Formats: sequence, C-alpha cells, structure tokens
Amino acid sequence: MSNFIIGGWSQNISDVAPTGFDHTMYGMITNLDGLTAGTPDSPGWSPKTTAAPTAATGSVMWTYGGAGATPENMPRNKAENNEIVSCTNQQHWAGVDFDDESTMDINNVVAVMKKLKRQQPPLQSSYTFLAGWDYNNPTASSSGKLINDAVQKIAQAKCSDRFILMCYGDDMWSNADIKANVGPAIERTINNGVPKKEVILALTSVGLNAENLDYFLEQVRSYDIGGLFIWDFSILPPRYLSKIKNKLGIN
Repeated sequence: MSNFIIGGWSQNISDVAPTGFDHTMYGMITNLDGLTAGTPDSPGWSPKTTAAPTAATGSVMWTYGGAGATPENMPRNKAENNEIVSCTNQQHWAGVDFDDESTMDINNVVAVMKKLKRQQPPLQSSYTFLAGWDYNNPTASSSGKLINDAVQKIAQAKCSDRFILMCYGDDMWSNADIKANVGPAIERTINNGVPKKEVILALTSVGLNAENLDYFLEQVRSYDIGGLFIWDFSILPPRYLSKIKNKLGIN
C-alpha cells in the first residue's frame, strides 16, 4: 500500500476520475448564496439537488467556493452551516472541500467541519487555499496573514482531514516561482500546526510538463507529506498520470 494519496477536481459532474484516485471533488460551487455552480444570474448544478456520482473512484466530495466565488465572508450563519451539512448528507456526498478564494468566515467553516465530523458515519472536509507568495510572506500581505491565521485556526480545531496547497495560477507557475514557493509553503503549513500527512500539494494540468511535475513529485516524497492532487484531471495526459502513480507507488 502506498504511503501517499492522489486525487483531484473537475468542474464537470460527469467526469470520472482515473483509477487509483483516493478523493474526487466536483465544483466549483461559486454561487455561495444559492449553493450552485456558476453565478446567481446563470446558475449551474447544485449539491442540494445533485447526488454524488457513483462511478467516481474513492471518496466523492463537492467543493464549496473556488475562484470567483461570491459573496465574501461565507458561510454567514448557523442556517447556512446546516444547509451545507444537510445537502451533503441527503445527496450522499462523502464530504465538503472548502476552497477559500473568497475570504471565508473561518469560524463558520470550522463549525461546519465539526458538524460534518459528528455525522454518522462521519463526513470528510478539506481546506484548500492559495499557497504562493502571499502565504509565504504574511508580514507583507494582509491576504497572506488571513490565510495563515485560517490554517492555524483550522489545524488547532482538528476538524479538517486535509489541507490542500494550491501552488499554481491559471496555469503552472514558472520554474523560478515553483522553487521559491512550493517547499516553503509545505514547511509553513507544517509549522502552522498541520500534521505532514494531512498536507496535500496541488498542481494544475494546464502548463504541466515533465520538469515541473518531477519537481512537485520530489517535494511530496522528500517532505513525506500526504500526496498530490490535480486540478482538472480530465485533461491530465495519461503519461503524466502514470508517472505520478509510479513515483508515489500507487497502483
């Protein structure tokens, strides 16, 4: 059995994750008021009415938030917390991935995560965040301080199964940015109180090449963290999936 896990995200609810994925996440639920994909004016699918796909491998979660999510500072209250948990239960999702790209209300995120854990059987949660220059330089960036504070608060509450470090933008960072930020972000997350096997490094299929993939895999192995997740696994070239599985000892 491998010491590492792999997983990833898709915006398309019909995409089936590759064999060997431990966790598959569908989203992004960016209309946070209505709990739908898309926007309030043009809503997409919703975890309130869409059951977790049964064809996906491993645990199947939905993602609350993501790039462009509105409004900020969500969820706002106990009723919204309860709605997140109830639709997860009712539609047979394994849990919720909180992708914090909209300055979420971390006290309520913690409350939801704790309530997910109290379900029978317990439901999963993960906290996904941008782990670039801002995160690594919190004294120079107000957004970086907020994310560091959030990671520390969630880690102290011991309510999240995984902390997922997004180390990419619209496509893969330059090699210089990767080398300047990926290792420090892993170290910072561990120093923020997260057990190393709960730390997950994440990359994107867009702009991925042999060199930057090798670097990410080496960071996962050298720090002995939890594993590697892929944004938009539907366009991940098969040769790169094979390399990931071979390097991490996954069948």
